[in-house]
Amino acid sequence: MIGMTAQAGTPTRKWATFFLNEEMFGLRVEDVQEVMMEQPLTPVPLAPEHIVGLLNLRGQIMPAVDLRRRLRFPVRDASQSTKLIVLRSHGVSVCLVVDAIGDVIEVASTSWQAPPDTLTAPHRGFLSGICPIAGFVVLGLDVDALLGDD
Repeated sequence: MIGMTAQAGTPTRKWATFFLNEEMFGLRVEDVQEVMMEQPLTPVPLAPEHIVGLLNLRGQIMPAVDLRRRLRFPVRDASQSTKLIVLRSHGVSVCLVVDAIGDVIEVASTSWQAPPDTLTAPHRGFLSGICPIAGFVVLGLDVDALLGDD
């Protein structure tokens, strides 16, 4: 939801944050349908490596994307629990497997910067921007780019 801050009149947007490989990421709140604890996934033979299964959410079947694999981060330790974020974009639902859920934050549109050139092309292509907040750099994910090849 986009709103106006009372102080400066700067447009803001709410972002749902989560952690992956100790990095903070953000998704626009309007793209997030729900956040869930770890659920059983049905494996999909011959699927791309980052599609780790299918989630049956109240009769709605959707692919589950392991963001660690999609973003080419180190594989998660088998003992580490995961969380699920269900996204809805352009009428399509997909589940993201992440390490931990953060908070919902409100960020002024002027606080976002272009992804730095030091990021590799595949990573930079998945980001809409970066924003330093409270000791972290929030990496804003571009949902369309992230789900584009799937």
